[in-house]
Amino acid sequence: MYIKTLIIINLLIFINFVHANEELVSYDIVDLSIPSSLTNEDGDIKNGRDIVLSRRGNCLACHKIPSGNDIFQGNIGPSLAGVGNRYTISELRLRLVNPYVLNPDSVMPAFYNVRGLKRVDKKFREKPILTAQEIEDVISWLFTLKTEEM
Repeated sequence: MYIKTLIIINLLIFINFVHANEELVSYDIVDLSIPSSLTNEDGDIKNGRDIVLSRRGNCLACHKIPSGNDIFQGNIGPSLAGVGNRYTISELRLRLVNPYVLNPDSVMPAFYNVRGLKRVDKKFREKPILTAQEIEDVISWLFTLKTEEM
């Protein structure tokens, strides 16, 4: 429980920008995936990598990332090495948008879903962590991670 609390506090501290003015896109969950793009735009791989490696995504708090130069990488979540082989783009989209569909006890934040969440500070309620396009950008980069090597 202590680790979960630390992770949640860490995420709230480092998420320094939320998207209050973005109109949320609805999405359908089919077979434990979100098959349709949130934007109908291709994801920008470079921007996706930048988000993952920045405090915006704060992925390094929990995940080890291949060829990440940051020595302070997490080990609470699974390594992202080879994630592009383990999941389809549609499955990755669900994991980013709303991981609680897969695991209600997950400590990973819902980066796009804003409904039905617990323990969300008032200033972050009803606001996604990432925009729909940023979700697509991150997915595009994650899908390039095909090797299991670190």
